[in-house]
Amino acid sequence: MLSARSRQLFVLGFVACTAALAVAIYLEAETGLVPCSLSLVQRFFMGLMALSCLASVIHCPGRKGMLAYAGGNLLFSMLGGLAATRHVWMQEHADQPQIVCQPGFDYLLQALPLKDVLTTLAMGTPECARVNWTLLDMSLAEWSLFAFVGMLVLSLWTLLQSAR
Repeated sequence: MLSARSRQLFVLGFVACTAALAVAIYLEAETGLVPCSLSLVQRFFMGLMALSCLASVIHCPGRKGMLAYAGGNLLFSMLGGLAATRHVWMQEHADQPQIVCQPGFDYLLQALPLKDVLTTLAMGTPECARVNWTLLDMSLAEWSLFAFVGMLVLSLWTLLQSAR
């Protein structure tokens, strides 16, 4: 049976992921920010972590199940963190010629096979290099990376708790 402490960690993870997604959706709706492909990838992994945390609270698994949920969250936070790191890198190197111009995300979905769309999403599109919003001199991509690192630490802590 899932211990109360571990359950609280999953509840904390769910609340943190949901809050991060809510902020992203709020900024999109209220300020008119249009998410780029890397932002959508980050939202996808944040959503997967939120669902995994919620499922673990509802499921209330034993030790092996808790390891599986925490391991999944660890994987999702690492993949989301990689996307956020790529996004931050693109913003820092926006003037470099390494960034290849890509068509818009809507066009990619209509014109390319799924494999090529996923590759393009992972590499980012030119709109990912622009910084459209900052808080405390940090871009949204940097805040996202910060959130993924926090979720990574929480996932590792949960894994350590379940290993006892």
